[in-house]
Amino acid sequence: MLSSASQKFNQYLIESPELQSKLTSIKSPVDLINLAKEEGFELTLENFKELAEYAFHEWLIKVDPSVRLFFEKVHNDQELHGKFNQCTSMNDLINLAKECDVEITLLEMSKAAEVAKSFKGFSFEKMFFQNLRKQR
Repeated sequence: MLSSASQKFNQYLIESPELQSKLTSIKSPVDLINLAKEEGFELTLENFKELAEYAFHEWLIKVDPSVRLFFEKVHNDQELHGKFNQCTSMNDLINLAKECDVEITLLEMSKAAEVAKSFKGFSFEKMFFQNLRKQR
């Protein structure tokens, strides 16, 4: 459950296509907090964490089971998360999943990217997949 401040900002974000387009420049929690401040919201680092966790879990329940398993492993393992952050393509993700004994097809990963893209509000997953597309 999101705090009141997080809910209000997320709702504002959902209703503002202009603000959503600004999210592509977000590179850190501080960037999001500063963007929120520019829009009249006082978010804390804790609010940022809430928004990120909320978005992750909302996205996770909508993706294929193999994708879910892989991303849960990444989420819960710091070393694996470091490798994940080095991925620059869908094929990199698929190969990393194989290292984790999870078989994911390009179609499944592409569907996960589409689910992330459709998410209304802040989402690291949406930003992550957008960056992959730019690097293809």
